[in-house]
Amino acid sequence: MMPARWRWWAVVRRQMIIFGVLAVMLVAALWWFQAKLIYHPRPYAADMLQRLPTGLAPLVVETRQGTQSGFYRRPRVEIPLPARIWLMFNGNAAQALDWTSFIAGHPRDDEAFLLVDYPGYGACAGQPSPVAILDSCDALVEALARLHNVDVDVLRPRIAVLGHSLGCAAALQYAAKRGAERIVLIAPFTSLMAMARRVVGWPLCLVLTHRFDNRARLAAIAATGLPPTTIIHGDADEVIPIAMSRALAAEFPGIVLNEVKDGDHNGVVDIAEPLIHAAMAR
Repeated sequence: MMPARWRWWAVVRRQMIIFGVLAVMLVAALWWFQAKLIYHPRPYAADMLQRLPTGLAPLVVETRQGTQSGFYRRPRVEIPLPARIWLMFNGNAAQALDWTSFIAGHPRDDEAFLLVDYPGYGACAGQPSPVAILDSCDALVEALARLHNVDVDVLRPRIAVLGHSLGCAAALQYAAKRGAERIVLIAPFTSLMAMARRVVGWPLCLVLTHRFDNRARLAAIAATGLPPTTIIHGDADEVIPIAMSRALAAEFPGIVLNEVKDGDHNGVVDIAEPLIHAAMAR
């Protein structure tokens, strides 16, 4: 008969093996399915693209992800080139056309808007990732330059970026790579790693591969001179804590932080719309 201590060790070893297998399966699942946890794409309804608001035109390009699309609204006045072109980056589970009513209320007539859908979102093919989103932005801006019959380097000094939530990361990675005349961020996180640590804890957060890092992107931008930059964040945000915006504003003194009383994560854009438009004109 097996001695008692051997039986005890056999039970413990079996439990350790089971625990190890389950841990490996959990890590593998987080690694394999993390894109589905990070991104929540929504396609457009079948007829939505057939009834675009007046003045808003689709812009279609090809990238490594396949066909990508955005939507362009020219300035309301006839001028050779817009005084400023806003790249508009939506939050997760949102669509580029969700900005339609917001840009309709913009007070300046000489500015243009390029509403960006991410790969896999709206009518776009492919899968979203930091690299895929930047590729799509580059292709859309190059198509916009062709539309205006100018070199892309003529447009880039006129480009400003605005993002909400996940869109802040898309906006900042574009600004860090290509430059931006000004930056408006609504409910940004410090980094996606910090968010992953909040959600799944350490060490599971280490399997993250989609490493959007707003702090690092701001540092890269600030190294060559931070353009006018505003952060707007609701103090009742239930998804991304306002402490993250406070940390970014404290680290980069040129940032103006506006805290919106009772603003939650998704509602802050509507609640703070006049404040956002004012920040865009800062």
